Amino acid sequence: MSQTVDLSLATRASDPDAVPGLIKDINNLHSSLKEGDEETRHKLAIKARSLLQSLLTPREQMLQHTWADPGLDAAIITGVDVGLWKLMVKNGVDTPQKVEDLAKSVGMDPVLLGRLLRHVCAMGHLEEVAQDEYKLTNFAKSLSLDVIGDGYVALLGGIGRSPIEFFKFLRETKWQNPIDAAHTAMHASYNTDLPNCFEYLRSIGMGPQTNHHMGGYRQGRLPWMHPTVYPVEKTLFADADTSPDATLVVDVAGGLGHDINEFKKYYPNHPGKLILQDLPVVIADVKGLDTSIQLMPHDFLAEQPIKGARAYFMHSILHDWPDDVCIKILSRLADAMKPGYSKLLIFECVIPRTGAYWEATAGDILMMTQLSALERTEDHWRQLIEGSGLKLKITKFWSSGQSDIENLIECELA
Repeated sequence: MSQTVDLSLATRASDPDAVPGLIKDINNLHSSLKEGDEETRHKLAIKARSLLQSLLTPREQMLQHTWADPGLDAAIITGVDVGLWKLMVKNGVDTPQKVEDLAKSVGMDPVLLGRLLRHVCAMGHLEEVAQDEYKLTNFAKSLSLDVIGDGYVALLGGIGRSPIEFFKFLRETKWQNPIDAAHTAMHASYNTDLPNCFEYLRSIGMGPQTNHHMGGYRQGRLPWMHPTVYPVEKTLFADADTSPDATLVVDVAGGLGHDINEFKKYYPNHPGKLILQDLPVVIADVKGLDTSIQLMPHDFLAEQPIKGARAYFMHSILHDWPDDVCIKILSRLADAMKPGYSKLLIFECVIPRTGAYWEATAGDILMMTQLSALERTEDHWRQLIEGSGLKLKITKFWSSGQSDIENLIECELA
């Protein structure tokens, strides 16, 4: 017998019975929260979100998703684009600021700016001092940082239609799981023949913003070389070739060099050479790296020019590509590895079989809608690396300990 949902369900709190237990859990977690305790903070944030969702009605959640969140994005992106958030920080991070003065400085209609900031405030991201006068919250202050603010411009302003119009793409593909890197929802939404969303973003002048976001989303996570994640000195330094021409780590498609530069800071007395590789257009934008790090233009689909390095490292690279392209990338690295000596280190999201965290699932949808790619489970990683004829084996998944968003996948030649 078919069932229907009564409309009144949409106007009642979603799960009021859960509220007392959630409040108890929140109080217990808060009592044990200490400065720097990321695991407890993470659990507390999840419980707080569950509490809010239990109290909101489905109607309110629908309006948040379709009205409030897009409106907030519109205001944030505009603010980044005109330099508003940087201006407000320059004026004083704790200084009340009038809309009229801000509008004059950034060249905006004060009525327009007032409407935008009123919504940002209503969404909890500005503090209202008086009519059309606001103070920055910590979130709004952070929007002045390129690694935070530029993500809004690149992902939403540059390629934001892809997930919104994904359903249209699925209609055309008869609702098949996307696995073709040359035919993605991004290609359909923006009617482009460029190879991928990165090339498209560069073509519309958003290459720097994209690079900033690549550094921004990793902030606050433990780096792969942190001693609590991976024992670098024991696994890489021990028995490493110390001759002048020996290479210790090749950071493959390492972008602007955030990882390799951090490695240098952690281990300034490392043996061997450190090499950063990426496409020429990316390498040209690299600034501020330790001068001992060698910069090398390289396309990871071409033959790997550095043979027999102690370690080849990739951070959030394979999740950009479906399996067929990943096999090509991995085969180039496997061909360059020295048996019994070289390691392949892959720092990526590993989705658990159950209880996945929203950052992991959101990343999976992002990869799917922009690149026809994916975030992988442990089973999928094993299938890709060990079951594709690459002559590679996984020796261990090293957990970051931060809700397992990212693991370091250590591989060797089989």
